[in-house]
Amino acid sequence: MPPRSIVINHLQNRFSSDHEIAIIFAFCRYSDQYSVTDILASFVKQLAQDHLSVFPIIETVYKDHKKKETRPSEQELQELLQRLLNSFKKTYIVIDALDEVPENTRVHLLVVLSSLRGSRASLLLTSRPLQLLEPFLPDAAYIYVENENHGDIEFFINKQIEETLHLASLLKGKQPLRREICTKLKEKSEGMYVFYFIDFQFLLMIIVQVSGSCLAN
Repeated sequence: MPPRSIVINHLQNRFSSDHEIAIIFAFCRYSDQYSVTDILASFVKQLAQDHLSVFPIIETVYKDHKKKETRPSEQELQELLQRLLNSFKKTYIVIDALDEVPENTRVHLLVVLSSLRGSRASLLLTSRPLQLLEPFLPDAAYIYVENENHGDIEFFINKQIEETLHLASLLKGKQPLRREICTKLKEKSEGMYVFYFIDFQFLLMIIVQVSGSCLAN
Protein backbone atom coordinates (compact mmCIF):
# COMPACT_ATOMS: atom_id res chain seq x y z
CA MET A 1 0.00 0.00 0.00
CA PRO A 2 1.18 3.59 -0.56
CA PRO A 3 3.15 5.58 2.04
CA ARG A 4 1.26 6.72 5.11
CA SER A 5 -0.62 9.95 4.75
CA ILE A 6 -0.28 13.13 6.78
CA VAL A 7 -3.46 12.19 8.64
CA ILE A 8 -2.03 8.83 9.72
CA ASN A 9 1.25 10.40 10.81
CA HIS A 10 -0.62 13.06 12.78
CA LEU A 11 -2.74 10.48 14.61
CA GLN A 12 0.21 8.23 15.34
CA ASN A 13 2.31 11.09 16.67
CA ARG A 14 -0.53 12.41 18.80
CA PHE A 15 -1.50 9.07 20.36
CA SER A 16 1.83 7.21 20.29
CA SER A 17 1.99 7.02 24.09
CA ASP A 18 -1.64 5.93 24.59
CA HIS A 19 -1.88 2.17 24.11
CA GLU A 20 -5.64 2.23 24.57
CA ILE A 21 -6.09 4.09 21.29
CA ALA A 22 -5.69 2.22 18.01
CA ILE A 23 -5.19 3.51 14.46
CA ILE A 24 -5.86 1.38 11.40
CA PHE A 25 -5.95 2.42 7.77
CA ALA A 26 -6.38 1.32 4.17
CA PHE A 27 -5.10 3.13 1.09
CA CYS A 28 -7.15 2.19 -1.98
CA ARG A 29 -5.96 2.30 -5.59
CA TYR A 30 -7.83 1.12 -8.67
CA SER A 31 -4.64 -0.69 -9.75
CA ASP A 32 -4.69 -2.79 -6.54
CA GLN A 33 -8.01 -4.61 -6.33
CA TYR A 34 -8.37 -5.38 -2.63
CA SER A 35 -11.41 -7.30 -1.46
CA VAL A 36 -13.28 -6.51 1.74
CA THR A 37 -11.70 -9.64 3.23
CA ASP A 38 -8.24 -8.29 2.35
CA ILE A 39 -8.98 -4.95 4.02
CA LEU A 40 -10.37 -6.57 7.19
CA ALA A 41 -7.35 -8.90 7.36
CA SER A 42 -5.07 -5.86 7.02
CA PHE A 43 -6.88 -4.14 9.91
CA VAL A 44 -6.45 -7.20 12.14
CA LYS A 45 -2.77 -7.50 11.18
CA GLN A 46 -2.12 -3.82 11.95
CA LEU A 47 -3.70 -4.16 15.39
CA ALA A 48 -1.67 -7.30 16.13
CA GLN A 49 1.57 -5.62 15.08
CA ASP A 50 0.99 -2.36 16.95
CA HIS A 51 -0.69 -3.72 20.09
CA LEU A 52 0.70 -6.97 21.48
CA SER A 53 -1.98 -6.90 24.16
CA VAL A 54 -4.62 -8.01 21.64
CA PHE A 55 -2.78 -11.14 20.56
CA PRO A 56 -4.65 -13.40 23.04
CA ILE A 57 -7.87 -12.41 21.25
CA ILE A 58 -6.35 -13.33 17.88
CA GLU A 59 -4.39 -16.39 19.03
CA THR A 60 -7.21 -18.95 18.94
CA VAL A 61 -8.27 -17.95 15.41
CA TYR A 62 -4.65 -17.85 14.25
CA LYS A 63 -3.78 -21.31 15.63
CA ASP A 64 -6.97 -22.87 14.29
CA HIS A 65 -6.34 -21.67 10.74
CA LYS A 66 -2.63 -22.45 10.89
CA LYS A 67 -3.47 -26.04 11.82
CA LYS A 68 -6.04 -26.36 9.03
CA GLU A 69 -3.89 -24.38 6.55
CA THR A 70 -6.85 -22.14 5.80
CA ARG A 71 -7.60 -18.42 5.94
CA PRO A 72 -10.34 -16.75 8.02
CA SER A 73 -13.58 -15.98 6.23
CA GLU A 74 -14.85 -12.43 5.86
CA GLN A 75 -17.51 -13.00 8.51
CA GLU A 76 -14.92 -14.42 10.90
CA LEU A 77 -12.61 -11.44 10.33
CA GLN A 78 -15.47 -9.00 10.84
CA GLU A 79 -16.41 -10.61 14.16
CA LEU A 80 -12.75 -10.73 15.22
CA LEU A 81 -12.25 -7.08 14.32
CA GLN A 82 -15.33 -6.12 16.32
CA ARG A 83 -13.91 -7.88 19.37
CA LEU A 84 -10.54 -6.19 18.89
CA LEU A 85 -12.08 -2.73 18.55
CA ASN A 86 -14.08 -3.28 21.71
CA SER A 87 -10.82 -3.81 23.60
CA PHE A 88 -9.74 -0.19 22.94
CA LYS A 89 -11.20 2.96 24.39
CA LYS A 90 -10.98 4.56 20.93
CA THR A 91 -10.08 3.47 17.41
CA TYR A 92 -9.46 5.67 14.38
CA ILE A 93 -10.18 4.02 11.02
CA VAL A 94 -8.92 5.81 7.90
CA ILE A 95 -9.95 4.77 4.38
CA ASP A 96 -8.21 6.79 1.68
CA ALA A 97 -9.58 7.07 -1.89
CA LEU A 98 -12.75 5.02 -1.44
CA ASP A 99 -13.79 5.99 -4.97
CA GLU A 100 -10.86 3.94 -6.32
CA VAL A 101 -12.54 0.75 -5.07
CA PRO A 102 -14.80 -1.13 -7.55
CA GLU A 103 -18.44 -0.24 -6.96
CA ASN A 104 -19.59 -3.65 -5.72
CA THR A 105 -16.68 -3.85 -3.25
CA ARG A 106 -17.26 -0.22 -2.22
CA VAL A 107 -20.89 -0.86 -1.25
CA HIS A 108 -19.94 -4.05 0.59
CA LEU A 109 -17.17 -2.25 2.47
CA LEU A 110 -19.53 0.55 3.52
CA VAL A 111 -21.97 -2.02 4.91
CA VAL A 112 -19.20 -3.56 6.99
CA LEU A 113 -17.87 -0.18 8.17
CA SER A 114 -21.34 1.02 9.15
CA SER A 115 -21.68 -2.05 11.37
CA LEU A 116 -18.62 -0.93 13.37
CA ARG A 117 -20.09 2.40 14.43
CA GLY A 118 -21.05 1.08 17.86
CA SER A 119 -17.49 0.01 18.68
CA ARG A 120 -16.08 3.36 19.86
CA ALA A 121 -14.52 3.81 16.45
CA SER A 122 -14.21 7.04 14.48
CA LEU A 123 -14.14 6.73 10.71
CA LEU A 124 -12.47 9.04 8.20
CA LEU A 125 -13.11 8.46 4.49
CA THR A 126 -11.59 10.39 1.60
CA SER A 127 -13.25 10.11 -1.77
CA ARG A 128 -14.59 11.98 -4.72
CA PRO A 129 -18.27 12.80 -4.13
CA LEU A 130 -20.32 9.59 -4.03
CA GLN A 131 -24.09 9.57 -3.68
CA LEU A 132 -24.08 6.21 -1.92
CA LEU A 133 -22.16 7.50 1.12
CA GLU A 134 -25.00 9.21 2.97
CA PRO A 135 -27.39 6.21 3.19
CA PHE A 136 -24.65 4.11 4.83
CA LEU A 137 -23.17 6.91 6.97
CA PRO A 138 -26.11 9.24 7.72
CA ASP A 139 -24.47 10.77 10.80
CA ALA A 140 -21.19 11.62 9.08
CA ALA A 141 -19.92 15.18 8.62
CA TYR A 142 -18.92 15.95 5.02
CA ILE A 143 -16.12 18.32 4.02
CA TYR A 144 -15.90 19.10 0.31
CA VAL A 145 -12.51 20.04 -1.11
CA GLU A 146 -12.78 21.34 -4.66
CA ASN A 147 -11.37 24.36 -6.47
CA GLU A 148 -9.43 25.57 -3.44
CA ASN A 149 -6.64 23.07 -4.00
CA HIS A 150 -6.20 23.46 -7.78
CA GLY A 151 -3.03 25.47 -7.16
CA ASP A 152 -1.61 22.61 -5.10
CA ILE A 153 -2.51 20.11 -7.81
CA GLU A 154 -0.81 22.25 -10.46
CA PHE A 155 2.31 22.47 -8.28
CA PHE A 156 2.27 18.67 -7.89
CA ILE A 157 1.89 18.14 -11.66
CA ASN A 158 4.78 20.47 -12.51
CA LYS A 159 6.96 18.86 -9.86
CA GLN A 160 6.31 15.39 -11.29
CA ILE A 161 7.12 16.64 -14.81
CA GLU A 162 10.47 18.00 -13.64
CA GLU A 163 11.28 14.76 -11.81
CA THR A 164 10.45 12.57 -14.85
CA LEU A 165 13.42 13.11 -17.18
CA HIS A 166 11.70 11.91 -20.37
CA LEU A 167 8.69 14.17 -19.83
CA ALA A 168 10.84 17.12 -18.80
CA SER A 169 12.82 16.74 -22.03
CA LEU A 170 9.68 16.43 -24.19
CA LEU A 171 8.06 19.48 -22.61
CA LYS A 172 11.13 21.71 -22.40
CA GLY A 173 10.22 25.14 -23.81
CA LYS A 174 6.66 23.97 -24.54
CA GLN A 175 4.78 26.10 -22.01
CA PRO A 176 1.44 26.12 -23.91
CA LEU A 177 1.41 22.30 -23.93
CA ARG A 178 2.43 22.12 -20.28
CA ARG A 179 -0.47 24.45 -19.39
CA GLU A 180 -2.80 22.30 -21.49
CA ILE A 181 -1.68 19.18 -19.62
CA CYS A 182 -2.18 20.87 -16.23
CA THR A 183 -5.65 22.01 -17.27
CA LYS A 184 -6.69 18.52 -18.45
CA LEU A 185 -5.38 16.83 -15.31
CA LYS A 186 -7.03 19.36 -13.00
CA GLU A 187 -10.33 18.92 -14.81
CA LYS A 188 -10.07 15.16 -14.49
CA SER A 189 -9.14 15.35 -10.82
CA GLU A 190 -12.27 17.41 -10.01
CA GLY A 191 -10.26 19.17 -7.34
CA MET A 192 -9.10 15.99 -5.63
CA TYR A 193 -5.65 14.43 -5.33
CA VAL A 194 -6.11 11.25 -7.34
CA PHE A 195 -2.83 10.90 -9.18
CA TYR A 196 -0.50 8.25 -7.86
CA PHE A 197 2.84 8.45 -9.60
CA ILE A 198 2.59 5.51 -11.98
CA ASP A 199 -0.90 6.50 -13.15
CA PHE A 200 0.12 10.15 -13.43
CA GLN A 201 3.07 9.29 -15.66
CA PHE A 202 0.97 7.05 -17.89
CA LEU A 203 -1.69 9.73 -18.35
CA LEU A 204 0.89 12.36 -19.13
CA MET A 205 2.44 10.16 -21.81
CA ILE A 206 -0.97 9.74 -23.46
CA ILE A 207 -1.55 13.51 -23.47
CA VAL A 208 1.90 14.13 -24.91
CA GLN A 209 1.27 11.61 -27.69
CA VAL A 210 -2.17 13.03 -28.49
CA SER A 211 -0.78 16.55 -28.49
CA GLY A 212 2.26 15.62 -30.57
CA SER A 213 1.58 18.32 -33.09
CA CYS A 214 2.13 20.93 -30.37
CA LEU A 215 5.58 19.54 -29.66
CA ALA A 216 6.65 20.31 -33.19
CA ASN A 217 5.89 24.03 -32.77
